[in-house]
Amino acid sequence: MRYNQRMQSLDLRYTLIFLTRGEQVLMLHRRKPPNQGLWNGIGGHIEPGEAPLDCALREIREETGFGLEQLQFGGLLTWDGYETPAGGLYIFMAEAPAGEPAPTGEGELGWKPRDWVFSSHEVVSNIHIFGPPVFRGEIPRLYHFQYRAGQIEQHQVQALPTGFAL
Repeated sequence: MRYNQRMQSLDLRYTLIFLTRGEQVLMLHRRKPPNQGLWNGIGGHIEPGEAPLDCALREIREETGFGLEQLQFGGLLTWDGYETPAGGLYIFMAEAPAGEPAPTGEGELGWKPRDWVFSSHEVVSNIHIFGPPVFRGEIPRLYHFQYRAGQIEQHQVQALPTGFAL
């Protein structure tokens, strides 16, 4: 499969961002599907013609009020068999600026200990798998999750597609 076909088949239509302060991670307790009732990073849909990084910066402003200019790319996440159609997202990270986030209609924002984020049943479960290497700053990878009945049935971690660039 050629690079463009492979990238199109990933259907990367979202961003997911984790803002940190030391060992604390800003998490969103989601009010809406997908992942309703669970803690997740912030993020959202990539608008038509919008670059993934621009989307991530916009989502940070909209969901926290924080204005950032740079993010660290952490990898790609894709899925099949979940509560939304098969697809994928870009993972980003950044150190949060000073101050507290503004309230958002997306859910409750809260600072959570990193260890809790990687282990709590109240957190989206795939974060327990891709979170540790992403937070350690390891080389970005493609994390793929296969779900059955709302649970991770299997997952794969592989190199990014050849020629991938943001």
